[in-house]
Amino acid sequence: MDVIEHAAEWLNQYGNAVNAVSTIIATVIAVAGIVVSCRSIAVANRANKIAQASFDYSREKDWKEEERTQAVLVSAWATPDGDDYLMNEAERKIVVTVCNGSPQPVYNAVTSMEAIQGAAPELITGDDAVPIGTLPSGKYQVEVSKPTPGMCTKFNASLGFTDSKGFSWAWDAKGNLFRTKQHPYEYFKLSLPVGVLGALTPVRSD
Repeated sequence: MDVIEHAAEWLNQYGNAVNAVSTIIATVIAVAGIVVSCRSIAVANRANKIAQASFDYSREKDWKEEERTQAVLVSAWATPDGDDYLMNEAERKIVVTVCNGSPQPVYNAVTSMEAIQGAAPELITGDDAVPIGTLPSGKYQVEVSKPTPGMCTKFNASLGFTDSKGFSWAWDAKGNLFRTKQHPYEYFKLSLPVGVLGALTPVRSD
């Protein structure tokens, strides 16, 4: 009986302490579980944000590529024909080849010359720009005015147009394609209303 009485007495004395320690241990475990859960949630949220950002980037990239689908198939370049790309020295004209490689026409097309080297104005605008209007599928040639020569100046053709989706684009003489907020006629500073359009001569395939 003494053993039982001593055990009962010990339990009475230390039982509350044991319960308290057990409670503390349980609380610590619970807190640790909450911390681990919070960290797991934070990691999951970061992973979701990264995945969402990657998805948004991919979607925007695909959208931009789709947006440029027709524009990248339209181009223009000065056609060499003797010194300084001259077609007719007396008329001071340069032949520009314009090409629409898409199956649909583009609209409000304008071409002009632009300096790619030297101190001349980068883009020749105004009355020296040549409005083309609708550019059908195919390859054509059109005459533009020869720019005033300058020291070490070299030129190439620039082209503006509106695609079949209604977006306005411009190719600069260095081969850069970009969207413009301006209508092509406004971008090239044409006098409005536009009068005679540049005559397109089809280029026959050999």
